[in-house]
Amino acid sequence: MSITRLIARPMLASYFVLDGIDAVRHPEEHAAAFQKVQPALERAGVPPVLSSDAIMLSRISGAASAAAGILLAIGKAPRASALTLAALNIPITVINNPIWAAQNTDDRKEKVRGLLRGLAIGGGLILAAVDRDGKPSLSYKLHADAEHRAELASLKSELKEKYAA
Repeated sequence: MSITRLIARPMLASYFVLDGIDAVRHPEEHAAAFQKVQPALERAGVPPVLSSDAIMLSRISGAASAAAGILLAIGKAPRASALTLAALNIPITVINNPIWAAQNTDDRKEKVRGLLRGLAIGGGLILAAVDRDGKPSLSYKLHADAEHRAELASLKSELKEKYAA
């Protein structure tokens, strides 16, 4: 692992670990943000089952966020961890920054900044999710293996023709 990854992954994960632990320990604060946007989410088609117990949802989301953040920070399953955090980051960013609920221009600017900050972090997580650490992907390996087998079969048939005659 490069020194860049060794430093960058824990830096990226730190927010999610701390926020996740906070959501598990103090879910009321996190659930309050969700309950503010709950009517708008229901109008958008989010099933009420998701919003029936906002405190439990906050705890589950927080635990998943903290666990994925820790795994990303220590480099265990970093791609899956980053993808999990990216998937969690999208709804949390929207819930924490409801632009449509802004009361005035300053409030709207702050919510837009928060939304863009969340999107920027999400972009970094997506990049971390596709980072193969210099190793080829599974599809590349399969394609290269198929090409290698085809080349061997071709050489084998050439040798058979050459020595059979």
